[in-house]
Amino acid sequence: MVHRIAGSDDIAALRTLADVVEPVKDYKRMEGLKDPWDFRAPLNRLVDAASPESDTGLRFHDLVQSYIQSGYKDQGAGAQIRTLLSAWRDNDGKFRPSLEQSFLLHELAPLSTDLSSLGAIGLLALDYLDKSEPSPAAWRTQQLASIEQAKIPKADLVLVVAPVVQRLVEASATSSGSVSQP
Repeated sequence: MVHRIAGSDDIAALRTLADVVEPVKDYKRMEGLKDPWDFRAPLNRLVDAASPESDTGLRFHDLVQSYIQSGYKDQGAGAQIRTLLSAWRDNDGKFRPSLEQSFLLHELAPLSTDLSSLGAIGLLALDYLDKSEPSPAAWRTQQLASIEQAKIPKADLVLVVAPVVQRLVEASATSSGSVSQP
């Protein structure tokens, strides 16, 4: 299905995006309909192909939780977090050229931009945590506002990594990185 949506064999950027989204829950998809539900409509959107639970999102959550619980000393978790965040930050540049190949991807452009933004924000928060240096309050406020925008469903999909990146930003508030557990 992802190959058909992409309109090409190069699905790496779309797969990266698909791995961190989930369809909206609790019949929210039905609320956004402008016309009556057409059961004969083609299932050709990413929301139709997306997994109901993101394994990558769950793994990212576990890595961040482990990193926070270790007092920001778990170098293995930190490296894996940095690798994921870097891939997400760079994914939008790889995704943009494929927009011309398939009209089905156009609704995903804002999601791709949000994922790239989350990757960049997370990397900066991770830098503050690695240095045991508190992040500036103005920076945190700006980043938390961007994260709130990324949490808004787009194309009936939710970026499940947004709340986890928010935890990193919140943890960067103090030099010790202490943050309350949800």
